[in-house]
Amino acid sequence: MKKIAIFGHDAGGSELLIELLKASLHVGEFKVFCEKNSPCYNILKQKNLTKYLNLVEPSKKFVFQKLDKLNPDMVLYSTGWQNHTEYHFLSYAKKHKIPSIAFLDNWTNYRERFGYPASNWKKKFPDYIATHDETSEKLASSFGLPNLISIKNYALINQLENFKKTLIKQEDTLLFLSEPTAKVAKKTFNDPYYWGFDESNVFQSILKHKKEFNCDKIVVRLHPSDIADTYTNIEPNISISTASLEEDIARAKVIIGIDSSVLYLAFLLGKKTIAFVPSTNRDFHVPLPKANQICTLENLNMNSIIINKKNTNNYGMEFASFIKRILG
Repeated sequence: MKKIAIFGHDAGGSELLIELLKASLHVGEFKVFCEKNSPCYNILKQKNLTKYLNLVEPSKKFVFQKLDKLNPDMVLYSTGWQNHTEYHFLSYAKKHKIPSIAFLDNWTNYRERFGYPASNWKKKFPDYIATHDETSEKLASSFGLPNLISIKNYALINQLENFKKTLIKQEDTLLFLSEPTAKVAKKTFNDPYYWGFDESNVFQSILKHKKEFNCDKIVVRLHPSDIADTYTNIEPNISISTASLEEDIARAKVIIGIDSSVLYLAFLLGKKTIAFVPSTNRDFHVPLPKANQICTLENLNMNSIIINKKNTNNYGMEFASFIKRILG
């Protein structure tokens, strides 16, 4: 069997790759490389998949030594904003002339994941860049990212299937999907308030306009890189979720966030879903209907929010088919 090295760090991309692994065990011997206590590390533990785990340190020498022991036939890696250890995996693939694939998650900062706006950012392109839905593919293409391939979003497929199994009934709850907006802006633009707002502003606006949502209760679901204090310091009695994602979505009557990919999942599941970006300095990226993309909660009309009634999840090829085409 072919040996396939995976590197993950941020939660979204790691979820994509780990679910791809689970769906493709029949085509390769997989090893997942990540740093200890990273979001990827935690996901592997939660899914009881630590037998595939190989810990690495963020140094090129250490990564190369680990990969030399595996001698992989292909390198897959997630892209993100928190960590760029994946560049060492790309360097190894280029040096040893083995295929490399970068996986895009979400719909934001596509060029920045490869080092833009640095003058040499295009040198960080792998052999292939995998998109996860039609919007992702169109966005990547609009930025001129090369050698795009469409691979099934096994994470989304798994989440949709899990939701169908839940017996939890909907409650009168507004679910807020938190995001560490200030951290992202600080790391990307060296200005935590680059977009003119942060997660605290969003949360405060939601509290102020709670009546507009026609929900009795607000629950905060934390992003893996976010902390509860951001919200409990504003509202000490706020509920911070410890439930599974499927349980949170099932209970929620309305779901609101900024750019979380969970918004798209919730929309596909037929929930009233709102992307809230209180700024003209930042675009909407989650592929929701325009009516569900809100800049202000003033005079919010929940009756105008569109609910999805279609089953749309046929994007991309099986990873096994791609492996056969590339590696034989």
